[in-house]
Amino acid sequence: MALESYTFGPYKKDSREVFYSTSLSYALVNLRPVVPGHVLICPRREVKRFADLTVDETSDLWITAQKVGSRLESYHKATSLTFGIQDGPQAGQTVPHVHIHILPRKDDTLDEKEKKKKLDLEKERKDRSLEEMTQEAEEYRKLFL
Repeated sequence: MALESYTFGPYKKDSREVFYSTSLSYALVNLRPVVPGHVLICPRREVKRFADLTVDETSDLWITAQKVGSRLESYHKATSLTFGIQDGPQAGQTVPHVHIHILPRKDDTLDEKEKKKKLDLEKERKDRSLEEMTQEAEEYRKLFL
């Protein structure tokens, strides 16, 4: 049985990083998470801008985000969720493929970093190994059985 193929903009993603998928969307762990549980929801079709999604893709993307967010909020014992889209380069989009960021939040999540607002998260965050991301995705896959 062949492994499913996923692309995220110009990047080929290892299927072990993906923990949930539908016919139109998929959820994957983040290479450089801001908080534990920070994941991405992407349309399967490579689409650069949000307005270019079809109605079905838009609906499926948000339904997937709702489902994934709910499970991760419970799993991480969070009290809130942040959903975000950076739509275009000037909005901070670094990968030219529409994606929703989901960040589980707790009272202490990013407390000092958010208070200071001087932190450059791109410099602070480090790439994780495929093994680390695979392990996290395996844990999250169990939430959808």
